[in-house]
Order: sequence, then C-alpha cells, then structure tokens
Amino acid sequence: MTDIYRQQPRSGRVLGIGVTNNGRRLNIRARKAVIIATGGMTGNVNFRRMFDPRLTEEYCGLAGMPWSDQDGSGEIAGMAIGASLWGLNIQASETGSGLTKAGKIGCQYGYVNLTWMPGSRVFDKAGASGLRVADWQDVIMVNMIGKRFYDETGQDFPGNQYNQIKNYVPHSYVNSKNVKYAPDDFINAALAGIPGDSQNGGGPIWAIFDADAVAREKWQVKPPHVDPNGYFFSADTIEELAKKIVNEYQWRPMPPAALRATVERYNSFVDSGVDADFKKPRPLYKIAKPPFYAAWHTPALHDSYTGIRINISGQVLDLHGQPIPGLYACGDSSGGFGQHGICRAATYGRLGGWHAAQQV
Repeated sequence: MTDIYRQQPRSGRVLGIGVTNNGRRLNIRARKAVIIATGGMTGNVNFRRMFDPRLTEEYCGLAGMPWSDQDGSGEIAGMAIGASLWGLNIQASETGSGLTKAGKIGCQYGYVNLTWMPGSRVFDKAGASGLRVADWQDVIMVNMIGKRFYDETGQDFPGNQYNQIKNYVPHSYVNSKNVKYAPDDFINAALAGIPGDSQNGGGPIWAIFDADAVAREKWQVKPPHVDPNGYFFSADTIEELAKKIVNEYQWRPMPPAALRATVERYNSFVDSGVDADFKKPRPLYKIAKPPFYAAWHTPALHDSYTGIRINISGQVLDLHGQPIPGLYACGDSSGGFGQHGICRAATYGRLGGWHAAQQV
C-alpha cells in the first residue's frame, strides 16, 4: 500500500488505496471503507524521532522484527489526507515499557518478552536467540567509547509496571507517592550520548564479561545463542576485544585503552567492595579470565504505543477532531492507548468493522 485516496486531498470520503505488486501499480476502490492496520511505526527512524530525538538508528532491536517492519506506512498515508496523530507521549514516556532494558544480550532482537528460537521460520533473519542474564553482577555495561555509564543492576524507569512499585495502582499517577527517591534511570543513562559527540542517540551499549561469568551463568557463547555478525565478539585480551567490535551502528571505533582502563577500574571496585562511580551494590566479580566477551545490549523498542487518532468506533479523526468518512484504524497503527498488540488490534478492529459495515 502506497497511498490512500480521498475525494479531495483534505475533504470528502476515502475512495480506496494505491498499491504496488511485483513492480506493477494498481488502484483499488473501497466499497465501504479502508482500515489502516499496518502494524505501527517503531521501525521508521525519522517517524519515531518525532516523539524522542534520541531514538536514532542503533535502537534496532524492535519487538515486531524481523517478522515484520513497523515502517509507519499506514500512519504516513493517513497523515497525507489529513489524519491526526494521538498519544505521542506514550511512546517515549518514562512510565511504561515503550523502551526497555534489553532482556537478552548478544543478539539484535533482545526484547524482554520474546525469544527467537532456531525452529522459527524467520530465524535466519533474527540471527540468534540471545543470552538471558540471571545476575547483573556478572557483566559490566559500557557505551560506544568503552566507558561505564550506570549501575548494571538498575532497571528501565520508575514506572507504572507490575510489581515495580509497592502498593501499585494500575495506570495511576499516585504511584509516585510510593516511590523512594532512588529512581531507576537506566534508559536515560543509555540514551545520554557521548559528551562532545554530534550524534543525538546514545550509541551502542555493550555487555562486557569474561570466561568465569560464562561459567556462572551457564551460557553457550556460540551460535545459535549469539550472533557473531556484529552483535557478539570474543578475544583473549581486553584490547583485542575492543578492536574487534565492528557494528554498523558503532559510528566510531571503541578505544582499546579506554576499555582496558574501565575494566581495571571496575576490578578495583571488586577489591574495595564499593562502586565509586555508579553505586552498584557491592561489585562481586572481576573481569579477569580470558577469553573476554562483548555482547550487544542496546535498549529495545517495544511495539508502537502511538499512531493515528481514532474515536470509539475506530474512525480516523482529522486535525480538527472530525471523522474522515470511510477511514478507520486499529492495532498498533492507532494512537492514544497505553496498550499494544493483539488485544488492541482485536478490539478496535472489531469496533471499526462493525461501524464500517453499517455505512451506506
């Protein structure tokens, strides 16, 4: 689908869509309605950066990919004929799971609630299942230039997530009253970027660990568990490891001396029992036994939480809050809900279908 057609570009009812198929362009008339159900926009870098300019190319571990690219095509086609967007804050809000600390390391698609297994039909696109970290004492995390930036045991945001706050009230601002002011802020730290760098995003985040950590975690550090094509590296020295880190989103080489200094400083914290930089609760394990490893651990974007504005019948609304006749949206292409996925798709798909079917 490339276009949605309206009687007039900004008025009248929707007539149909334009599509391409095997290099051939077709126009398809809609007898009653067009329903936008194209799966969201988190894969479209320029689109998602409208909500948070920091969400640059390296945040590539999308929840819906590699099965499908959430490219924003439905939203863009709707906007071209006057559709409004809605609920934009929800996508980048610090009160939910729109952007999360990755649930697995060593793979591109580290979304916390999804693991690609070797039997999957798209495993060749996913590349690896990833390594789930049982104890964050077993790794340190460094940014693109090889420096630690946060306590590795810290979580995403202080937010409205189940069991993250005691006496939790679903979707209520009163939860903040029950938060001791020591907020988890891993995501903002990861997205902070490099001082003096011209880029907006934070750059890749890497988990660094050694052979002893592999033994403690009982990891299998080879394919299909890890992706050696830019998302997992190993070497016999820390300096060699830094030199090996080559990834399309690593827009500058990691300085070997910087990574060595970071590891040595962290090992001194294990000796002293105090993380003087980021207050990690009593660092327990040195990174000292080769081989050494670097595993991709850049934050993962969740499914789309924002999109086209609709009413309770699933009708798309324009910038004046008026329905666009013959146009509907549902699922992750629709906006204004702190929810995603199949429940949202089925609910508004059904409501929109009922309403569209009744139209003359």
